[in-house]
Amino acid sequence: MKDEAFIRGKNPMTKMEIRSNIISYLELENAKSVLEIGAGTGSVTVEIAKNAPEAKVVAIEKTSSGCELILENAAKHSVNIDVIEDFAPTEVLKKGMEFDRIYIGGTGRALKEIMSWLEAGMMKSRSIIVFSVITIESMHEIMSYITQSKDYSEIEASQIQASRLESLGEYHYFKPLNPCTIIKCVYK
Repeated sequence: MKDEAFIRGKNPMTKMEIRSNIISYLELENAKSVLEIGAGTGSVTVEIAKNAPEAKVVAIEKTSSGCELILENAAKHSVNIDVIEDFAPTEVLKKGMEFDRIYIGGTGRALKEIMSWLEAGMMKSRSIIVFSVITIESMHEIMSYITQSKDYSEIEASQIQASRLESLGEYHYFKPLNPCTIIKCVYK
């Protein structure tokens, strides 16, 4: 979906070139329950819900403005998303509510706490976890965490650098977007 298809507001939004790769890595064909942490405007969440219409989709977003945008974008695209306004990890989701797909778009510098919370009963066996990061420090933290644990396998990653065509007077050029690293792994 094009970026223009979403109501944006002032919250950051994952660009379409990145969203399409996230959706591919999530392998949503057989997804039953999907959790997104750090949902922002809900652009990824909406695409998840459109690609996995039978799945239960839950988004956690820490800002009220983001939660409002997620609900507006869900309504605009006629998808059903449960939105939780909170920081992850959250007590709103009860242990035993397991997800087979998890997308982490932001950790708020709490990666270890979030992963421990997920590992304590929020993930099914063979759950797919996908991260998107723009900083080297976050990429290093995630890679260190998942490679030093025996619980994660099938690690894959891509760094996406996209540019979009823009006008420059009578000419055109490709204006670069921020590069983004997408990391996928499978939980034991």
